[in-house]
Order: sequence, then structure tokens, then C-alpha cells
Amino acid sequence: MDDTTSFNLDHDIQPATILFHSNESEMLRVAKDGFYVRGIKIEQDATEAEKVYNAFHQWLMWATLNRSYE
Repeated sequence: MDDTTSFNLDHDIQPATILFHSNESEMLRVAKDGFYVRGIKIEQDATEAEKVYNAFHQWLMWATLNRSYE
């Protein structure tokens, strides 16, 4: 019996991304290359944080209003 074990993790590696969905539509994505609001990449400028905050706030309100009480 061989004591050496090797793994090929290339197929198991998932991109480092956080997604916020409302039903089937993507509202906010946090990825290695930046932020996306409704699928559109946000430019890194003075308004980036505000746009991301607003998208997150809208998602949070949607999630709160549509949560299940079961």
C-alpha cells in the first residue's frame, strides 16, 4: 500500500465571490476584480462605496420584506 496521496484541486477551486440575489436576479456581487451591481461592474471612484452600500441596502430590505416565517 502506498502512503503518498496526491490531490488535484484545480477542478474544486471556486472563485472567491459573494453573491446577493433577489429571487433569480443578482443584486450585488463582490469579486476579486471588484464590485458588480445588477451585473454591471462598478468603477473604482469616489462614488463606489455609496453605490455598493445602496445596492446592499436594497438587497437587505428586499430580504427582510420577503423572508419566510415558517
